[in-house]
Amino acid sequence: MQIFQVDAFANELFQGNPAAVIPLTGWLPDAALQRIAMENNLSETAYFIPEANGYAIRWFTPAVEVDLCGHATLAAGHVLFNHLGHPGDRIVFHTRNAGDLEVLRADTPGRDAPDHVPGRLTLNFPDNHPEAVDPTPLALIFEGLHLPPGPIAKGPYDYFIVLDNQQALEALNPDFKQLATAPGRGIVVTAPGKDCDFVSRCFYPQSGIDEDPVTGSAHTMLVPYWASRLGKNRLSATQLSKRRGYLDCELRQGRVYMSGTAHTFLQGTITLPDSPQAPTITIRDAQRVIDKWITTTGIRYFSELTNMAILTEEVGEVARLMSRLYGDQSFKPSDKEKNLADELADVLWVLCCIANQTGIDLTDALQNNLAKKNIRDALRHKANEKL
Repeated sequence: MQIFQVDAFANELFQGNPAAVIPLTGWLPDAALQRIAMENNLSETAYFIPEANGYAIRWFTPAVEVDLCGHATLAAGHVLFNHLGHPGDRIVFHTRNAGDLEVLRADTPGRDAPDHVPGRLTLNFPDNHPEAVDPTPLALIFEGLHLPPGPIAKGPYDYFIVLDNQQALEALNPDFKQLATAPGRGIVVTAPGKDCDFVSRCFYPQSGIDEDPVTGSAHTMLVPYWASRLGKNRLSATQLSKRRGYLDCELRQGRVYMSGTAHTFLQGTITLPDSPQAPTITIRDAQRVIDKWITTTGIRYFSELTNMAILTEEVGEVARLMSRLYGDQSFKPSDKEKNLADELADVLWVLCCIANQTGIDLTDALQNNLAKKNIRDALRHKANEKL
């Protein structure tokens, strides 16, 4: 399985919130998803699979599955756009409990051109207004934050506390063991910002994360609150974790748009024991998966002749890369980002498309072809002195 680690809502590498992103062709057992997230030991691991008109997405902390995560969704969009060749400027993620979410390869709709930042992505999330609750039974939260009792609100997932100024927020030194006993998913604490509209810190010891570096889901509460309090819909935000996170936000027609940049830290391969928790993909599986993708996300197949031309083009790309990697040609700047494994996968993809269109089962075809070669070439290569 491929794995990417991406710093989301970061102006540069080593800022923002690191998320693991793992593309799948089908869901692994929940226990395997949780164990992988535990092994990654990041605030979130996002998994997604292709579905009709988009992708299904799930998020896991090292301890639990969560209903909504912003930074890992931004990271997943970054991986699809920048590493997996998703076309266009819009990705739709289908969630189990938070509706459909969008990642847009553009700034917040309606922003002026001077605000554009190359590489910035925008999340389109629901808005969640925090509602005041009785603070009396929640004294342990204030004790855990070393704050006097005061007003407290609650959104769908987290408790919400407002402080007077950024200095008070920066001075918080929570008792995470005590906060871990609080109800709900976590605690969001916010204040007016010195150099931005508002600042926040987010604590989730109940979910195995003492302090989250950047929390997109918390901003579905923060943005409506501060938009109402400040009387404006466009807001700049900083999450005051040690890594810092930077968001440009907008409240628009009952939706929260959060814009930020992401940076890939690493990409690699997860190796699991050969067990039902780590399924392999057969050639027949590949034909089925590609057919499903083509007829949902891809809408329809190109014609057989068009796919033949595309196959020729993809083989040419492999030849170009091979001549530079193993031959005598030097690399051009445009070739340096090419990946041989990805180019070979493109060839296999188009071969599967042509096989699907022409009614050929490549598994049967390969088995028959091997049988033919065993008969035809049983002695031919042994008798070849050059070999």
